[in-house]
Amino acid sequence: NINRIKTAGLLHDIGKIGIREEILNKKGKLNDEEWVIMKSHAEKSYRILQNSLEFQDIAEYVRYHHERWDGTGYPHGLKGENIPIESRIIAVADAYDAMTNHRTYKQVMSREEALAEIRRCSGTQFDSTITVLFLDMNIADS
Repeated sequence: NINRIKTAGLLHDIGKIGIREEILNKKGKLNDEEWVIMKSHAEKSYRILQNSLEFQDIAEYVRYHHERWDGTGYPHGLKGENIPIESRIIAVADAYDAMTNHRTYKQVMSREEALAEIRRCSGTQFDSTITVLFLDMNIADS
């Protein structure tokens, strides 16, 4: 299962190949129409993986990696335990990666700032149990 989560983590944004470059690389905030297009990448990723025999078993993990613990995520507004645990793990790792690496639309955060943001979003955006484990693992690595 760990290897499937790792693979899903690597492929979770594969659907972005169907998103126009000017949206993917836009500096600044996306408008409402662009945001709808960007959010479609989770379903696009799911469809790509679902149609590959090798990756069908991880397609659901990828589909729900932007769902939020409080139910305000996308694509289906799943909440809490209704989100596959694998997707909840990917969500925390993906958020940390996005915060600590260069993106055209935002400044890079330090490791400490990113961990503080993950802590702040525990119980709303992220599953608090996974957040605690992630933070403990990162504190042990420092």
